[in-house]
Amino acid sequence: LADEYGPAIGVLNLPALDECVWAGRGQGCLANGQPAKVSTRHDLSGACVVTSGVDYWPSTSQLDRLVEHGTIIRTWGDAYGYALVATGRADAMVDPVVNRWDVAAMPTILAEAGGVFSDFTGAVTDDGGTALATNQNLHPLLLGLLTT
Repeated sequence: LADEYGPAIGVLNLPALDECVWAGRGQGCLANGQPAKVSTRHDLSGACVVTSGVDYWPSTSQLDRLVEHGTIIRTWGDAYGYALVATGRADAMVDPVVNRWDVAAMPTILAEAGGVFSDFTGAVTDDGGTALATNQNLHPLLLGLLTT
């Protein structure tokens, strides 16, 4: 649901896992009725970074830079990857190719979970293209690696 200020409500429903993550602007983020928060990790070494799949990366140089900085790459795609970040079970979700329908819920969910959702330029948008979801500590570090 969006209004004149942008996305107002976001929902990630994962019925096969009996899990639902939702948020409303100014209302917080909940996972199955419990408060959800992003991780508090400050450094990239050992950070769990999820992505929809390595075959989606147009260039392996961005992915290589993440690995060189000590991140642990896992392929938990789309809604589940974003749910992992919103609940602090993963440190970041990096998607080099997304559509609006993949990420429309994420600006609200991530902001209410204490995180940041942007494209690879740092713009907070749900228009699709590229996507980065993480905590406020890792966001500038990951952006630096993705735009170099």
